[in-house]
Amino acid sequence: MMSELSSFKEKLCRALSLRQEELAPLVWGWLYIFSLLCAYYILRPIRDTISTVIGAHSLPWLFTAVLVTMLLLQWPYNKLSQRLPRERFISYSYQGCALIIGGFALGFYYLGGLHNLFLGRAFFIWVSVFNLFAVSVFWALIVDIFDSERGKRLFGLLAAAATLGAIAGSGLTSLIARHLSTSVLLLIAVGLIQVSVFSAQRLSHKGRQLTHTTQEKSVSPSTQGGLTPLLIGIRQTFASPYLLGICGYILFYSITSTLIYFQQATIVQHAFLGDTQRTTFFANVDLAINLLTLLCQLTASGKIISRLGVAIGLASLPIVSFIGFGWLGAAPSLTVLVGVTILRRTMNFALARPSREILFTVVPTAEKYHAKVFIDTLIYRAGDQVGAWSYQAVSLLGIAALPLTLFSMLLAAIWAGLSIGLGHAQKRKAEIPVSHDKPLHSDYEKKQQ
Repeated sequence: MMSELSSFKEKLCRALSLRQEELAPLVWGWLYIFSLLCAYYILRPIRDTISTVIGAHSLPWLFTAVLVTMLLLQWPYNKLSQRLPRERFISYSYQGCALIIGGFALGFYYLGGLHNLFLGRAFFIWVSVFNLFAVSVFWALIVDIFDSERGKRLFGLLAAAATLGAIAGSGLTSLIARHLSTSVLLLIAVGLIQVSVFSAQRLSHKGRQLTHTTQEKSVSPSTQGGLTPLLIGIRQTFASPYLLGICGYILFYSITSTLIYFQQATIVQHAFLGDTQRTTFFANVDLAINLLTLLCQLTASGKIISRLGVAIGLASLPIVSFIGFGWLGAAPSLTVLVGVTILRRTMNFALARPSREILFTVVPTAEKYHAKVFIDTLIYRAGDQVGAWSYQAVSLLGIAALPLTLFSMLLAAIWAGLSIGLGHAQKRKAEIPVSHDKPLHSDYEKKQQ
């Protein structure tokens, strides 16, 4: 039995281009992100349903509320990350999220369900914050465990697990939503988050063995120069041209995503009259995107990034966006929208997102947990604001579609140039050993040692 298991592991490692010591961390990383995304894709349809109850006219204000909420949460997030060891911080954070989901489950059960506007707005805002926070924490742990060389080979496989989780969560919700209440769906999400917590702990443990460290890392170093953790993340970002470049990449992605989202809403509104037809359309598009993304991630993502480099992985998305905006501007039809949406989102999940995470493998540990979360959350949501209110202004002023198309294509062209520069910068940094901050430990751990 043991020999058969060992033979299976060897065959699996060869098939996935893995080394033996990488298999266990990869498996726990798979389970971690699979269960996390499965939970999120149970929460997401509930959030989107609430948006239809609240009304589209309220969405820009809700996006603004999401940004404000993330600003308010940055201080406690960074304070906890500063004081707690890595495993304990991740566990406490996710358990806190699970507790909040349980609270919403009780609220929806006793206070009128999704039509309670106050509770519905609060849920919409919280899920939008939870998504970026939870995924950012996952990738912060991943880039702390896997170096640049491993990242090029393995991040595509981890992104595939996220896609499988998205398929499983949305598929499960589609099957059981008609038979179970919203509160029960939320409790299922709570259970999946518990799986994520356990997997994160095992991943962190196996990661220490992989990197040959014997002591548990703190999530981030202590406060520098008397600054609050939030200001440290901002200072780190604005002091580094490399991190500012990543900020620019995130902003371009977020702004263009919002612009195409509003065009999508307009086209679909005219193409379908009933809500059920629109829901079916979006579900079919999501299914096509996730299946195509999974196929790319399992067969091509790692090979493309490893052989062609991070620069090509990053630039693939703005290049597709440039072509897509031009195509959509010339022929704003439902067929073109479907093609552009599928290609763009598939390229993001299969190539751009793994390449973007590789950018952080060559920065010090402090920047992975302070600056990275600041970029992945606040900068991302700031891009949402620019895109949403820009489109709102264009609509109110009655500006023609052609200038908006040209503006979108210009953004994509600049974005592509930035992508090439970031890819070359990452390659140069990868050739130089990263000057990681000296791991710090809590007073409790020092006493135990």
